Amino acid sequence: MPIKLTTEKLDYFGRGIAYLDKKIIFIENALPGEEVLIEITKEKKSFAEGKVIDYLTTSPERVIPKCPYYEECGGCNLSHFKEQLHFKKTEFVSLIKSNCHLDVNPIVIESPKNYYYRNKVTLKIENYKWGYYENQSHQFVSINQCLIAKESINKIIKRQDLFKIATGEIVIRSNYNDEILISINTESKYEVDIEELKKDNRLLGIIINDKIYYGQDSFIEFIDNYLFKVSINSFFQVNIDILKEIFKILSKTNTTNMIDLYCGVGVLGTVINKEKLYGIENSYSSIKDALLNAKMNKQENNYYLLGDSSKISEIKDNIDLIIVDPPRSGINKKTMEHILNLNVGSIIYMSCNPHTLSRDLKKLKDKYCIKECYLFDMFPQTYHFETICILTKK
Repeated sequence: MPIKLTTEKLDYFGRGIAYLDKKIIFIENALPGEEVLIEITKEKKSFAEGKVIDYLTTSPERVIPKCPYYEECGGCNLSHFKEQLHFKKTEFVSLIKSNCHLDVNPIVIESPKNYYYRNKVTLKIENYKWGYYENQSHQFVSINQCLIAKESINKIIKRQDLFKIATGEIVIRSNYNDEILISINTESKYEVDIEELKKDNRLLGIIINDKIYYGQDSFIEFIDNYLFKVSINSFFQVNIDILKEIFKILSKTNTTNMIDLYCGVGVLGTVINKEKLYGIENSYSSIKDALLNAKMNKQENNYYLLGDSSKISEIKDNIDLIIVDPPRSGINKKTMEHILNLNVGSIIYMSCNPHTLSRDLKKLKDKYCIKECYLFDMFPQTYHFETICILTKK
């Protein structure tokens, strides 16, 4: 039976929050102040989740999503909300305040593009069609375009007919020059019409089940006069316009000896003014790329260590600065101990997960204060965002 509720606020994931007999109800696609009819989709002892059947009143902040798949696809979750960036800032400030007892007022950097910004997408393949899963489910949603992906990626998505693959997963990457790399993992038989695909696309390579099927497995990314080799499995920021803004901030930093922890292909450390850099990364392909990138960008004193973040304990040099860009899980306990023991003058913490960032800031705040804080809209149309906190020793 439908239930009538009024949404009071949003949670961190952009879901509406309402209450029924003092029980919290999370409602997808509901904004504060909206009166909605819902059906319960999940019932737990302390909370429930609901789906909107009808809107009795709508918020002035509601907009019509541009994406035709938005109601089903789990890729985006804020396209119905006008004030996405204000919401992200409010959530971030509140989270840092409640978890760390710190007051922050981040400088907000908007994305120049709200759509067609992603240089990488990962799609599921089912019954020869490509798509995403519905939010929090394995219900497949077939798509023929993705409005947050670059146009060059969408050109590939629209030619699914050239890929005879029944099931699996496909990753499509595009660089500054709209050149394309494709990686496919599948257990089914496969066939790709490469010649037809090359006619309208700058196709550089196709990798199937970790083996080169056509061309090459890497390309060059060019950003603000820096060159970066990026292999198909290497991590690289998905929004180049925002990465350029990050470069502007990092390029103001001057130091002597630094550590680039979780360095990936060496992007962030490259733009910092320094005499010597130690990079640490657990991906072999990323370390190989980082070594080449240092040569291409004439960074003669960059040294890279292959291994997990605990490798930081092996560096015996006098270190002035550590920059960290950890996975969503944040900095593990052992690595945090090593960082605190190094007693460096400055730490630059870049994060896409404010929950683990706040956890780690709580451990750092006795020794360090936040000098600068930035919030980047790296992922428009989603609740995700990127942050940088520049910490200095007290």
